[in-house]
Parts: sequence; structure tokens; C-alpha cells
Amino acid sequence: MKKMIFGVQAVLLSLIAGCGTSAVIKKVEDRPVESLRASDNSKPIQFKKIVVKLKRGEHVGAIQTGLLCVPQGDLNWKGGRISIDSDEFTDTFKEELEKYSFKTVGDANALFDDPSTWKSEILIAGLIKELKANVCYPMAGFGNFSSSRAEAFLKVDWQIYSKLDRSVVHTVTTEGAAKSEEAMSGGDTVAILNAFSQASRNLLADNKFRDIVSRGGEEVGQTSIKSTNRISILAGSSSVLGSSPNEWTAGVVTIFAGNGHGSGFAISENLILTNYHVVGEANSIVVKFNNGMQVMGKVLASNSGHDVAIVKVDAKLAKHFKVSRSVPTIGADVYAIGSPLNEKLHSTVTRGVISGIREENKKTLIQSDVNIRPGSSGGPLVDKTGLVVGIAVSSLMVNGGSQGINFFIPTGDALKVLGVD
Repeated sequence: MKKMIFGVQAVLLSLIAGCGTSAVIKKVEDRPVESLRASDNSKPIQFKKIVVKLKRGEHVGAIQTGLLCVPQGDLNWKGGRISIDSDEFTDTFKEELEKYSFKTVGDANALFDDPSTWKSEILIAGLIKELKANVCYPMAGFGNFSSSRAEAFLKVDWQIYSKLDRSVVHTVTTEGAAKSEEAMSGGDTVAILNAFSQASRNLLADNKFRDIVSRGGEEVGQTSIKSTNRISILAGSSSVLGSSPNEWTAGVVTIFAGNGHGSGFAISENLILTNYHVVGEANSIVVKFNNGMQVMGKVLASNSGHDVAIVKVDAKLAKHFKVSRSVPTIGADVYAIGSPLNEKLHSTVTRGVISGIREENKKTLIQSDVNIRPGSSGGPLVDKTGLVVGIAVSSLMVNGGSQGINFFIPTGDALKVLGVD
């Protein structure tokens, strides 16, 4: 567990360096925060982490000694990028949220997986890019380097991630400052935590953040239609794939957008269906077929709330899947196809059954024990006749292991929210 404590050794090294330069600690206005109205309907929030990212050796402030806190040496940042997992930061953040009737989940005392975290709709993380602190050891002349008082300033870049949208839906920067008047053990940590507390309160005062949190059970993003024309499924010269699994790999593709990859499948001579979280906000992507051919694709429409997207490729596809607009029956045999874990494993076919039809956040999901892994997202769930009934979207994982509980978006729902005829 990383702690923001500068320590006796750092002090002694700074004393050798001679007089230091104290940091100017900016005063920060404490924006007024009202308790969140209709908190029963608000989105549950989980604090993930706070990360400090400063340049190694960057001047942060000064080490000071004596009753007058005379600078004796520079305080420089010795880390690079340090993730602070301290329970103190989590507890500080939760205290501020709960003080103003925001709903929180997550138990900092849980030694293993916390079962309450599945309830969270919003994940919050912060990146500290600016940090200033002056640490005073008033009794240093008597050899006491354990008691200190300090003043601190920090600036936090917050990212707000919506589980329903599967994306970062808001970014905002807030500041905080604090000063510990009395010398105490860990006085530097107290000052930084109090500064972080103010930055957290100023986040709670942000109007867009409050609006996002107040709408429990609803996605934040809206359908993004990037084409001015209505989208229609036209077979053209492409033929429908049959009922043999040997044929199906011809209609499944690997999609590259950003640093990762996902899967997708052809539904006409030039249209590919996949997940929103596979294509993200990209307008253009790379589509790779099982024969190694690569073409560019244009994202025509996407829906972050339902996690679906449709792509048009610059090619005429010889084969495509016929798509079902109805939900399959429980117990039916199904097959999942995709590129799990690594693109070299493209066209992997697994078999299972429909385990259930679930409702989650007013959306229908198909549950199956068919095996999927990261990279399978966006791939088709095909019945024994060759009809695509679902799109791979997520898998329940415990300690990194699959539990045979996997979820798929009904293709009929996907086409409806994307406005596809």
C-alpha cells in the first residue's frame, strides 16, 4: 500500500542540500454542495483509484524545520507514476459522497472479491498531475522527525465511467488545498488527504456529474447516427451462410480500433455488426477476414447504452449471416464465433446452450454457457440453423476465470436501436 509520507531519510537528504524553496500553496474556493435529490434513484458509485503522475525529480515544495518553519531543503517527487491504493483515500472519498446523500458501494476492508461492487453503475478514478506541499518539522532540532505539520495543494483530473454505457462519459478537473496547523505524526499525509477531500467535494458540485449520477438505471450516452441515410440490410450479390459451422467462419471478422481488437460479423454484402465498446468513438476501423484480407470500415451508427454498432466496409462480401429478430428459446443449442484473447485465434468456434433470458437495467440479455473470452466481444451467437440470435457482450469472471455465465445482446434489439431496416 503506497502512502504519501516523505520520511526521515528524505528529510536528512534535504538538510544536506541547504536552503530549499517553499511552494506557493494556492487557495481553493470550496464550492457549495447540495445533498443529491432523489437519492433512492441515483446511480451507485464505486471509487476505483487515485493515481499521481509527476515527473521524477519534479520540485514539489520544501522541507522546513523549527518553530518558524524555515526552509532547509527542496522536496522533490521521487516516484514516477504511483497508484495510491491506500484505504485512506477511498474512505475520504466515500465519506464526502455519503455526507451529501450519494450512494456508494465497495468495502475497503474486503480481503477478497467484494460482492457489492456489481451494484455500481458509475466508476470514478482520478489522476493527480499537480501536487505542491511544504512539510514542517518544528521539533527537528531535538531530533524529532516524526511529528510534522504541512500545507498541500493538488489538482485532480477525474474520469467518470458508466457501466451501462461501457465508456468514460465525463471528465472534469477540480482542485483542493489544506493546511494542518498542529504538528502530528503523519501531518503531511493529513494535509494531502484534506486537500483531496476538498477536490472531491468540488467534484460533487459539478453540475454535469450530478446530472449523470441522478439518473439511476439509465445510460448517459445516446445513439450516434453517423450516416445521413437510413440503414437497410441488402443482400446484393452476397449469399446467406448455411447451417454448417464450417461455413460460418467466412462471415466472422476481427475488428481493430485503437490498441485492442474485437469481433464482428457480416449481415449483408457490406455491413458488419459488432459492439460499441469494440469500435468506441472511432469513425473508421480496420476489418480483417479469416483469409487475412484487411479492409477499412466506416462506423455508420452506434449506441453506447446498448453497446452495439454497425460498420460499412469498402468491399463486397461473398457470404453473410441471416439475422433473427426474435429471442431464442431456453435450452436451444448455440455456437459462438470470434477472436478470443489474441487475433491469431480468429474464427474460434465454441458450443453451448441458451441458459436463460435475463432483464438487466430494462434491457434483455441472452445467457449461455458457450465459452467466450476478451476479444470475442461483437462476435455472433448462432443457432443450429445458421441464424444469428445474439451478439457477444460480456462474461462473468471470478479471479480471472470464466464461470460459464456469458451474455449476448439479442440481434433484434440491436437492429432496432441502431435504426436498421
